[in-house]
Amino acid sequence: MDVQADKISVIIPVYKVEREIERCIESVRKQTYRNLEIILVDDGSPDCCPEICDAYKKKDERIQVIHKENGGLSDARNFGLDVAGGDFISFVDSDDWVDDNFLETLHNAAVREDADIAIIGYRMIWDSGKVRTYGKENEYFVFNQHEALKEILIQRKFQFMVCTKLYKRIVFNHIRFPVGKIYEDAAVGIPTFLEARKVVFCGAPKYNYYQKSESIVHSRFSTKKLVLLNICDQIIQYTEDINDLVLEAHTLKIKVLLSFVLESAKFSKTQEDRIVTRGLIERLKKEKKYIRNNPYLEHRKIIVINLILIRFPLKILVFFWNKRVEG
Repeated sequence: MDVQADKISVIIPVYKVEREIERCIESVRKQTYRNLEIILVDDGSPDCCPEICDAYKKKDERIQVIHKENGGLSDARNFGLDVAGGDFISFVDSDDWVDDNFLETLHNAAVREDADIAIIGYRMIWDSGKVRTYGKENEYFVFNQHEALKEILIQRKFQFMVCTKLYKRIVFNHIRFPVGKIYEDAAVGIPTFLEARKVVFCGAPKYNYYQKSESIVHSRFSTKKLVLLNICDQIIQYTEDINDLVLEAHTLKIKVLLSFVLESAKFSKTQEDRIVTRGLIERLKKEKKYIRNNPYLEHRKIIVINLILIRFPLKILVFFWNKRVEG
């Protein structure tokens, strides 16, 4: 049997990444799994990216290029999905890159287990040189649908990121990314897992997720992020029919709320900012019955949440929380 008989469609949305795009494309071209369809979706990029994409199309017959008006990351991915002809689908963001055997490792696991979704570990790499690894070489787990839903809700082994996953094409037959929204990965997370009978996880970190330090240092809490709470509420609605996953769904929302409270307090400068933070705390209070004795929440997080709810000074909490994260 030809172990590379399946074609993998790799969808790469491209926008304003002229410094990083070649590194990304080269890493995909070098994959040890050769039967690829590489779809570069130029999302109306105003820099040199369109020309770079066209040049690569001439170099490699596996590459096709789509030029379109700017519509955002979700729209670009959807364009790629609409033309993808592969048996499997992979997404790579254009400022990231992958190890040479990234796709081979995922495909081997998917075929071995007859899994609809295969997941791999990853590295967060900052332009400052800082690296954080998620996943271990010897980790390998196979989940049925229910087990996989539980794992993605508690976020211990893997998260919603679509770029660390390889999907059978059928998973996306009736699913598209929400256009004009952030947290698009979270929005399709549960729907895609509901389409998967079996999921396999390989902990070996082989996806490299690039972070620009300045985007973090100079950012402030944006109310646009609150859409993630709406997604959490949708997920809770999904789990109402799966009674023993209700706690896990609320745990996800609690973790998001805790993160948002601390982040909004960190960047709080105006009265409007303080109103947003207070609103988040009120929403956290409503989750109280899911916080106490929650086996999925680390003890230190429960302590921090309780301190927030008794109105302990947030600036002090943020200071010590950031010290822990940086350490």
